Amino acid sequence: MSLLIQDAIREATHDSHRRLDLTLSWLDLAQERYYAGFLRSQADALFPLERALEARDISGILADWPQRARSAALEQDLILMNVSSAPLPVPRFNGAAQMLGATYVLEASRMGARVMLARLAQHPESSSIDATKYLKHGFGKRFWPTFLAVLESHPAAQADIVGVVQGAELAFGMFESALVPVVSAAAE
Repeated sequence: MSLLIQDAIREATHDSHRRLDLTLSWLDLAQERYYAGFLRSQADALFPLERALEARDISGILADWPQRARSAALEQDLILMNVSSAPLPVPRFNGAAQMLGATYVLEASRMGARVMLARLAQHPESSSIDATKYLKHGFGKRFWPTFLAVLESHPAAQADIVGVVQGAELAFGMFESALVPVVSAAAE
């Protein structure tokens, strides 16, 4: 049995994923300043990633991309929390394989969003609980399995697994870079 592309991504990005999860675990999201910092960091990475994917016509790969894109939901949460963002530079993807790798990270992050929502739900008195459009985006949709079906069957992904992994690593790196200042401030 051949290795699935998703397994190759998971194996290659294990350390990046672990670092990001560990970094996020340091934040008490029930505290408004930490949740605001979390949202800002997500925006700083997500906005340029989605912009880059759209510039390269991700809709040509994922026809339901307009329903998957979360920038608008995140922007609403930022407004509600009165938070501005300073997006990282827009990355350049060298083809569909890298785009699919980055999208893998975006789609997989929806599972992490459920964990964060559960953490917030333990503190219903927190003002952060009202700014969760981003974390709730896509609930009830089958975005993950339908994305995996595209990933595993797309000719560019099948032909360039290294490129898929590069795209995933780029996305993980952006989220990690955006989160480091937030966690550094929380540690002080």
